[in-house]
Amino acid sequence: MTSPYQCLVARESTETGPGGWTLFGACGSTLVAQSSSGGTSAWTKPDDPVTETQPQDEETEGPPEKKVKLSQPPKQQKANFSNLIVSSDGRYLVGVTGEDKCIRVFETDITNQLRQLSERCMTRRPCSIALTSDDSTILCADKFGDVYSLPLLPSPDYQAPEAPAPEPTKEAEWVPSATVLTVHSGRNRKTLEDQLKQKKKGPAPPKDDMKFEHQLLLGHVSMLTDIVNAEVDTRRYIITADRDEHIRVSRGIPQAHIIEGFCFGHEAFISRLCLTQSGRLVSGGGDADLYVWDWQNFKLLEKLPLLDAVADHLKSRSELAVGEISKVAVSGIWSVAYQDEILVACEGVPALFSFKVGATTNSGSASTEFSSAIALKGNALDVAFLPISPTSSVVVVSIDHVHKPGSTKEAREDKDVSRLQCFSAEENGKWQEDSHTSEALKSFHDQVFDVEAGAIGGDDSATGNGKGLGSADDKALRDMLYNVENLRKRPGAED
Repeated sequence: MTSPYQCLVARESTETGPGGWTLFGACGSTLVAQSSSGGTSAWTKPDDPVTETQPQDEETEGPPEKKVKLSQPPKQQKANFSNLIVSSDGRYLVGVTGEDKCIRVFETDITNQLRQLSERCMTRRPCSIALTSDDSTILCADKFGDVYSLPLLPSPDYQAPEAPAPEPTKEAEWVPSATVLTVHSGRNRKTLEDQLKQKKKGPAPPKDDMKFEHQLLLGHVSMLTDIVNAEVDTRRYIITADRDEHIRVSRGIPQAHIIEGFCFGHEAFISRLCLTQSGRLVSGGGDADLYVWDWQNFKLLEKLPLLDAVADHLKSRSELAVGEISKVAVSGIWSVAYQDEILVACEGVPALFSFKVGATTNSGSASTEFSSAIALKGNALDVAFLPISPTSSVVVVSIDHVHKPGSTKEAREDKDVSRLQCFSAEENGKWQEDSHTSEALKSFHDQVFDVEAGAIGGDDSATGNGKGLGSADDKALRDMLYNVENLRKRPGAED
């Protein structure tokens, strides 16, 4: 079974005339592109070369040695895409492959062929990326809380400065104060054993320096989860969110070290940020509500009852057989083009939830109201908007066709399920399934690639047992599709 599209992004294509578009999708480590004219292309990261050991000479002196069963060769991980963004002019596609921590920049031509221009591997795994408004700089937020800037197109004349040679220092040998005879709990005993094992391994090797042009802009004391670039009246801002419920508003480059303020109010992790057409900031994560902010004044405007909307929708779909839910994990918030509306996806929920931002109430004040739930045939993974006209767009939703709707672990029984669903807005503002666009994307949907479990050599997936990337019981697939809930801190867990 093929893997779902874990990432989607679209651009406007004027080459094919008014209403032209190009859709990009990431299926494991493969990128797929299709234009409104029907042309389709693909790019796959080439596997790293695997060196084979030379066979020993058959003629040896003395009796033959006893054959020893060797362990399987080390696994070679596939580099699956975790983020995709496109430049505002549509010329460049930027993606992050999580396993190798690489930021990859691609150039697209009129035939939608993808050509990789650069790959730059960070020392820490990128969690989110964004482009500045002039498309000249990539902003990269990593899991250790740092934000770096990188030029979109590296300068060929750049030369990395030579790092000074470290001075040799003799550190005192570390000796634990406790012993296995003085600890009285299993947890402390395990901690001591881990420390002794680490001592035997010796100090960790130093991280390789990044040899390409980059600059450290700012840092949090917690894992970053999302980053947004904003511009108001020619002033630039960088908005970042982290696992510890913080939203930070900093000045843009070159003053990113200056903190304008914080938006406090979340009680659980924050996973997604979104700027609406009216300039409001919507944030969500592990809380029961979405938060709407006047971020320039660091003021919370209102809370949107997301958990209630999800619970009511799941209760109305008896075929899902989902019990009572007590928590949600927001996996995506998207601002609808040309409208002051947002679409929200939650991890493991087969629906999108529409909220009208800035709706006028009876009292004349602007607020946000829940509009409707868009039922899906599988769990929502990602969303892209195809600009079919100057004032409207079609929503393309990537569907998990491997797991049961409403579950992140159980395999679904019906196999003939599309990996994509398309919706267009009706005159009454409701979203209806768009069969015409779905038919136009048939070749995009039918693309099949060898994306079996991210390993080469010694992996069971290569033997054809059906447990490769694309099967519901594959842990690598689940980790790739569902990782937001892992941000939630467990009760009693140490920070």
